[in-house]
Amino acid sequence: MSKTIKTIIGVAFISIVVIIVVLIFLHHLVTKSFPITKGRLNIPNLHSSVDIYRDEFGVPHISAHDEHDLMFAVGYVHAQDRLWQMDLERRAGEGRLSEILDTFTVKYDKLFRTLQLKKVADSLFHHLHPNSQRILEDYAEGVNTFIIENRGKYPIEFDMLNYQPEIWKPENCLLISKLVAWELSFAWWVDLTYAEIANLVSKEKFQEIFLSYPENQIQNISNDCKPLMLNIVHDYLQIVKDYREYFHKGAFTGGSNAWVISSTKSMSGKPILANDPHLLVSVPAQWYELHMTAPRWNVSGFTLPGIPLILIGQNDSLAWGLTNAMIDECDFFIEQEDSLKPGYYKFKNASYPIGNSEEIIYIGKSDSVVINVRSTHHGPIINDVHPIFKHTYTDTIHPEQPIALKWTGFDMYDEISGYYKMNRARNLIEFVEGLKHLNTPVQCVHYADVKGNIGRWIAGRVPVRGKHVGTLPLNGWTGEDEWVGYIPFDKLPAVLNPPDGIIISANQKFVDKSYPFYISTLWEPDSRYDRIKDLLSLEKISAEDCKQFQQDMVSYYSRDLTNQILDAFSMDSVHNTTITDALIYLRNWDYRTTSSDIASAIVNTFFIHLLHNTFEDELGNEVFNDFIYPIMIPLRITSQILQRDNALFFDDVRTDTIETKEMIIKKSFYGAIDELKRKYGSEMKKWQWGLMHQVVFEHPFGRRKPLDRVFNVGPFPLGGDEETINRGAFKLTEPYKLFAVTSMRQIVDMSSPTNAYRVLTLGQSGQPLHKYYKDQVSLWLNGGYRETTIDWNEIRNKKWEHLILEPR
Repeated sequence: MSKTIKTIIGVAFISIVVIIVVLIFLHHLVTKSFPITKGRLNIPNLHSSVDIYRDEFGVPHISAHDEHDLMFAVGYVHAQDRLWQMDLERRAGEGRLSEILDTFTVKYDKLFRTLQLKKVADSLFHHLHPNSQRILEDYAEGVNTFIIENRGKYPIEFDMLNYQPEIWKPENCLLISKLVAWELSFAWWVDLTYAEIANLVSKEKFQEIFLSYPENQIQNISNDCKPLMLNIVHDYLQIVKDYREYFHKGAFTGGSNAWVISSTKSMSGKPILANDPHLLVSVPAQWYELHMTAPRWNVSGFTLPGIPLILIGQNDSLAWGLTNAMIDECDFFIEQEDSLKPGYYKFKNASYPIGNSEEIIYIGKSDSVVINVRSTHHGPIINDVHPIFKHTYTDTIHPEQPIALKWTGFDMYDEISGYYKMNRARNLIEFVEGLKHLNTPVQCVHYADVKGNIGRWIAGRVPVRGKHVGTLPLNGWTGEDEWVGYIPFDKLPAVLNPPDGIIISANQKFVDKSYPFYISTLWEPDSRYDRIKDLLSLEKISAEDCKQFQQDMVSYYSRDLTNQILDAFSMDSVHNTTITDALIYLRNWDYRTTSSDIASAIVNTFFIHLLHNTFEDELGNEVFNDFIYPIMIPLRITSQILQRDNALFFDDVRTDTIETKEMIIKKSFYGAIDELKRKYGSEMKKWQWGLMHQVVFEHPFGRRKPLDRVFNVGPFPLGGDEETINRGAFKLTEPYKLFAVTSMRQIVDMSSPTNAYRVLTLGQSGQPLHKYYKDQVSLWLNGGYRETTIDWNEIRNKKWEHLILEPR
């Protein structure tokens, strides 16, 4: 053997050894943090031993001898599986991302320092009932015990960013709650977007796209506020958008489904509850499933990591689910600075000091930036979030008047007590007592119990407005638009045991003109509600039927768009064979938006072109993208405008021709067909919806190759659209990237109250390569469910992983 060959073999051998060593090291780096889930652990701070059984999908079933140990164990298992997720969310809410992610997150830290979520959470903790404080303290003790006992074995994200988790404070649970509520809220986005639009279009055009409930409450925005709106609003919205996009939180969506059927409609003779909230595509899964048992506790369902109580679930006696009530729970107030007293603002002919606090944002380990956070009695002033807004006091009114945000999420309210009561409730009366403590986001709470009761309540704080509805920013100095209280719980919309035996929520409007209070204009279209209502028209319904219904992909919204297209072409002799073939697909379509469907691709592509051709000429690219970012608004408005043949928005202001609805529909259809031909070729059978409509669950680290293969899950072709029961909402600003799906599914038949059918999008673990990181994704994609139990006789006979925590 020659010397050259020996050298090559030697180098190759060494390279292989190095690669193997590196792979072993990387594997150890990832897996060292995998939690211990069987055997015995002696740990401090427990009163007694705690049993934790994990089922085949890693869902913990916790049995403790007292409430302290139960909350402790919940904190411990949350930290075992989701510690980095919890820490990242905490840092986002505190405005401390730049300490670990460096300069490009400073603008996000400014945003959350301005919103003051941490100060709100810290203050709220001291307003809680002592029992609520104790629950959070016990939970934090469990999280911290895990952190302390596992030094050097934290998830890989901590190693990659070279930092360690800090001690968890009870207030952090409230901070997570506030952050989630803020991220789910979109009324403030709509207010600011409509302020932009009001500056660009005539009053007549503005009325066409005004969300028409109640119809008689249209506001004007004064001329002197126009520069303020244009200079501030878009930049503020852009920072929020950048934050959501960077952390893969996507656009705004409010969609969720829930229904309850009574004993008389149920095949089992007991109520059935079904719920599938539609939330953002994320890694890890947003929900964490859990079963908790202690004296007077036996509750199972879904938690959010960082919050110790079940938010959606069941106990031995009842079950409940949540959908977004789509309530308008915030307003913006334009403040008037006092030209004679710098640093003061006017209110009811008096002057008050503008609140001003200094915040230090640390960048990495050696740099920092100081910002001033301003506020009035309405709330934080948003002007200073963007780096170009440097406020300097002069002898005259500052040219950019301060805009303050008033939001129910800034209020002091004890939601921990609410969910505590709901988790432990044994009957309808006890459950409703818990609902009275909820604040924001306002929820439609669906309910079923073993006694045969079914119900739905709007639960949370809904403001009673002053003179105007705050769809546009309000004048803050007159006092006429101040909130004058909140709608009492017993005056909020509710339904209990209706005669037809069915209660449905799909984010639709649930009050009529007779309701005495303004609560919202933000409803979604009735498409999903109508489809669910049709499916539930069966004489008798089973849990198996509900499984099928949750998988349903028939789009009534796309059906209505299809009818508009066919009407527009009904009198034409079309000579273009591609257009003719596309119209044949639409005429023969059953409106099922499966991943292999052709018509779905055609209609959804048409919808994007329709939006651009109808609105972009008036709004311009930037405001247009702000307008279509929360998808429920353009969905509603497009349906609203399509009902009018002579809507002003159909005319393209850039041309001399006066365009009609029919002309815009045809132009959009031709544009859609051209786009599909350009992207997928002239063979129409290849225009499958799933080729363009795919879901990728993206981790913050997964944006870079090859890390995407480790951290991300997908892509997967997916059916559905924005208005199907089995939702597949895609970004209107980035077609056709999926950003919101059914985040979990739950079905509970009260004939067997200790059992439920559930599934998550991904899995219980937040740690890449762990067996529970994505083990439920196949079930979720293919309409599968796991059957769960809270029967301890059954649990103890299973051959599940069993960990015993013993006091040290």
